[in-house]
Amino acid sequence: MTKKLLKFLMVLVTFWSASSPAATLNDLGSVGDIKTPAQASEYMYRSSPKENLISVQLLGAVQKPGIYYVPANTDLLKVLTLAGGSNTGDISEVMVRKQEPEKWADIHSKAVDEHRGTYEVDVKELIKQGGAETLKMNHEDLIYVPPRETLVSPEASKTITLLSVVMSIALTGLLISKYSNEKQ
Repeated sequence: MTKKLLKFLMVLVTFWSASSPAATLNDLGSVGDIKTPAQASEYMYRSSPKENLISVQLLGAVQKPGIYYVPANTDLLKVLTLAGGSNTGDISEVMVRKQEPEKWADIHSKAVDEHRGTYEVDVKELIKQGGAETLKMNHEDLIYVPPRETLVSPEASKTITLLSVVMSIALTGLLISKYSNEKQ
């Protein structure tokens, strides 16, 4: 029984590893499976009807990317909050491209680094130390929240999961076989 189980598992692993890297027609799905990509939208926020609004582009790994029309005194954290925050983004490396970089030139914060008119903002650090109210947005500024880098790709994760399931089945079968033979 043990040899049959091991042969079965070897065939299963061999078949799966041989067919895994290449995509089959079933992997491609049908036309009904096609999902439209997340598209940017326009959002308007104002606290009073007479406020002048500026447009700020927010891209990347946020809940609602798009163009935001916000009051001129809106800070970076408020715009990120209006976008629903980020579950998958790296908020320690938020990039802000300023149309008027000199407006942020006087900011001296450990959370903000300047690179030729583009600022890298560590939002986590900014929240800890305060000072977000000084990071005011201007008309046509662009904010980019990069996606968080994963340690293991989804394909590798699937492979590891399958191999661990196969190994646990094989070890369980061997232990059952060993203990059932000892009792007889």
